[in-house]
Amino acid sequence: MYKPKLTPISHDLSSTQLGQALPNPFRLLTWNLHKTDFAHYIHRPIEQLLSMEPPHLLSFQEAATRPMQNRFFNLPFVMAPNIETRQKHFGVLTATEFGMTAQHQCLTRSRELGWTTHKTALVTEHCLQNGETLTHINIHAINFVPNRLFQQELNLLWHLIAEKSGPMIVSGDFNTWNKTRVSMLEKAVQQLGLSEVAYPDTRPIRTLNRQILDYVFYRGLTVQSARAFHVEEISDHNPLEVVFAL
Repeated sequence: MYKPKLTPISHDLSSTQLGQALPNPFRLLTWNLHKTDFAHYIHRPIEQLLSMEPPHLLSFQEAATRPMQNRFFNLPFVMAPNIETRQKHFGVLTATEFGMTAQHQCLTRSRELGWTTHKTALVTEHCLQNGETLTHINIHAINFVPNRLFQQELNLLWHLIAEKSGPMIVSGDFNTWNKTRVSMLEKAVQQLGLSEVAYPDTRPIRTLNRQILDYVFYRGLTVQSARAFHVEEISDHNPLEVVFAL
């Protein structure tokens, strides 16, 4: 159903500062946008929308974009769609004004409910100020499948990134709505040597069955600050902001 033909999609990467490293520190924002069309915000920076400092790296899930749209939140981006219609694409989207290289899309082999849509993840690489390469994985994990298929899809993605060395961030909506899925995710991030970002106030973070759905994991970096926003009337998830330093 609506399986995408183009993957991944790059928009206006010519305007990124190719090869220029992310600043130190740098600000990550991750958010499931619930398929909201933000085209009308094209001239309104996201920092005004959320009353925050300008982010350097955006990690969106369920983003919506038109095929010929050139910009998203005034930043160049790469999208890995999981749904394509005649007018729009939907999927995970990573945006930055700094140098970015798309490495992989991992479209799930399984479909939700066995016949509807795939889910997807996007792997990008970014230069850091110390000369290292940051690997970023933007993921919207599969939902509405048995736990064994959830585990299988995690394994497929982890196989792609297992050989990646150096700093890493994994962010997104993991659909970990039961304890079994949470346990599977915990074991998976341990395999990569990742730590979970902790937030002073977790109340805005979306939960289902008392289990957190949205996470940021990292290694090779230091967390300077972390915050979960409460944003009404845009999405059924709330954005997470993390400031990382070398």
